[in-house]
Amino acid sequence: MRYLIAETDWPLMSLAAEIAGTGTLLTRTDRIEDIPHFLGLGEADLLILGADQLGNHGLSLPILRRAAAGMPIVLIARKASAAQVALWLEAGADTVIATDRPLEEAVVTLEAVARRAHGLPLPQIDYGALRLDLNRRQAYVLNCPMKLSPKLYELLEYIALRPGRLVTRAALLSHIYGLEDEPDPRVFDVYICNLRACLAAVADCVDIETVRGAGFRLAVRRQDAVIAA
Repeated sequence: MRYLIAETDWPLMSLAAEIAGTGTLLTRTDRIEDIPHFLGLGEADLLILGADQLGNHGLSLPILRRAAAGMPIVLIARKASAAQVALWLEAGADTVIATDRPLEEAVVTLEAVARRAHGLPLPQIDYGALRLDLNRRQAYVLNCPMKLSPKLYELLEYIALRPGRLVTRAALLSHIYGLEDEPDPRVFDVYICNLRACLAAVADCVDIETVRGAGFRLAVRRQDAVIAA
């Protein structure tokens, strides 16, 4: 997954470093005014910002919620009262984390909020023959671990979180490379070829389809039913 985080103070910088240590992809900015720009450029799985930044540069929870309707928003707050937390939640925040909360606990909370936005109560994606352990960042085919590079894992996780949905090359570039050192979009044809080779033994159950001129789609067949757009 990829989080968008506004590193506007030391607690947020420390949190970002802790998140990066888990392997989760991060889009980082130290300018709160750039958040709408980043929201417009690409899809993230979670937005993290300091509660004390609300109101600066015209940002508010309703504005952020309109800009990213389905994206969870997590506020990091110092000594907020119960009444204030309730107001933030009513205005569109998904949860509020206190700055004095242990970093390890905060990271686990963020992971839970992000995955539940994708409908996952547990940190795994299970399509029978294909399983992804989101915490370990490991994929399995027929319970055997797949040997994937970090980029290949990110690609597989991204499309596995969106079964049946068309995933464009532009979306993959934004998610996997974060608008930095972007390769030619055709590199994903090579990546997909490698993933298909890994899934060859279960291609009748789980397959990655190429939609010519548009992108890719994960097809998951369950009892002769195919999840597809």
